[in-house]
Amino acid sequence: MKSIRKYNKATSVIEYSLMIAIAVGALLAMSIYIKRAICGRWRQVGDTFGYGRQYKAPEVKLWEK
Repeated sequence: MKSIRKYNKATSVIEYSLMIAIAVGALLAMSIYIKRAICGRWRQVGDTFGYGRQYKAPEVKLWEK
């Protein structure tokens, strides 16, 4: 009877570790798409505040002739 309990416990540990490994693998595979989505959202928010214009730094003249 004890050997059956050990077998069931070992099977549960293997199943849980496999599920965690699959979840981590899926998140790693999707990380590129998640990063692109976040960058796109930030760009959209920045364009909204800038009325669609891109920032252009003014020219600074250090020495005038």
